[in-house]
Amino acid sequence: MVTWTFGLINRLVRLGDVAALLLASGFASLIAWPAPLPLTVLQGVFTLALGLGIYLRAMSAMNAYRVEHYRSIRRSIIEPIAGFLLAALTVLIIFLVFVPPVLALTDALLFRAALCLAGLLGLRIFARFAIAAVFRRGLLRRRVAIIGASDRSGQIIDDLSHAEHQMAFEVVGIYDDRGPDRRPESVNNIAVAGTVDDLRRVAAQGKIDMVVVALPWMAALRIHSMLEKLQGFSADVVIPFENEDFRLNFSNVIRVGGMPALQVAHRPLKGTQGLFKTAEDYLVASIGVLLVSPILVAAAIAIRLTSPGPILFRQTRVGFNNQTFQVYKFRTMTVDPTDDGTVGTAKDNPRITRIGAFLRRSSIDELPQLFNVFKGEMSVVGPRPHVPNMLVGDHAYFDAVRQYAYRCRVKPGITGWAQINGARGGMHSIEKAKKAVLFDIFYIENWSLWFDIKIMAQTVLTGLFGRDVF
Repeated sequence: MVTWTFGLINRLVRLGDVAALLLASGFASLIAWPAPLPLTVLQGVFTLALGLGIYLRAMSAMNAYRVEHYRSIRRSIIEPIAGFLLAALTVLIIFLVFVPPVLALTDALLFRAALCLAGLLGLRIFARFAIAAVFRRGLLRRRVAIIGASDRSGQIIDDLSHAEHQMAFEVVGIYDDRGPDRRPESVNNIAVAGTVDDLRRVAAQGKIDMVVVALPWMAALRIHSMLEKLQGFSADVVIPFENEDFRLNFSNVIRVGGMPALQVAHRPLKGTQGLFKTAEDYLVASIGVLLVSPILVAAAIAIRLTSPGPILFRQTRVGFNNQTFQVYKFRTMTVDPTDDGTVGTAKDNPRITRIGAFLRRSSIDELPQLFNVFKGEMSVVGPRPHVPNMLVGDHAYFDAVRQYAYRCRVKPGITGWAQINGARGGMHSIEKAKKAVLFDIFYIENWSLWFDIKIMAQTVLTGLFGRDVF
């Protein structure tokens, strides 16, 4: 009944970390702490629990609980030390504020810290050797059977044969219900071992961990028939997507009335999340306008004195639910009524004015969008709004990148996860456009107030300037 998995190993290492810290702390308290203790039992339990929580949270933030990290000597040393130092610093601050006499016990604190670090690093050494033994015995390799002898099954075999997947998967056979005259004897050197009934007999012996149904999605009736036959034994059954761009991050089986249904998309930022996001937008925009109002006035005067035309530049952009709105920016170029913005702006565009170049490099030209936030058309943080039918090379953005429309499920933002990760300036290559969309989708699917705060902080500290900002 117990099957070794990567997740099981990660949980065991996490549990080992907790045990190592508890045992080391307990042993240090017995050996090194003076009597009577300078803090109560309740204070000691609280600080220990806080330190454990901070350590585990830091390790999770670093993705430290992953099998490939235990196999790396560098990660096995750096990650536990970094997590422990953060936890120790937090506990020391608590002691400084609430129980200052504890800080006088320097030798006891250092002994406890050294013992904890020794326990954590010792566990990583043990995990490294244990995982090597697990891999040698093939305990993590999942035995895979494929239903369907086709080009699609050949692609699956090629993918699972890559070096990065060989330690985790082993294709043990292909099964196909078609007659011998309609199916090949093998696919990519893997034998076609029989029909689905033959697969059931093999699986009943516990020799199959996963079944991959490599049938086209249009063959829904055949897939349904296969799934019925596969109900009687314990194995994972998966149906690969033919379109890799199709996302099921929020897939779930729900009931609509009395009908079971597969939810394949999720409305982001609804309910409490939407309330928090709205409150954040108005609060940050209000503070922002107060702080930058002198800059707004100075920029407006400079534009008026240095070039003819309006101070503000208004342009149609695509926003929430594909609705269009007029975005506000400081005008940084000479007026050209024929420019609809679909091709973006090149860095060396001669229409950029001298003051406009400064405003663009410093991102001051974006500040009037705070008023778009007040109007409810934009958020402070979100995907950047683009003009309708924006071009990437010779193609419209929404044609060049299939997942582009997913960005419109939330309000566009003045700054965003894509912007601080290099998606600034013009979108003149499909590769850059795809990368920007993936960053935007990641933001939508992982939104939190802390994520927004992180993006705003990085925007102020590092994102306002750079070689891609013009």
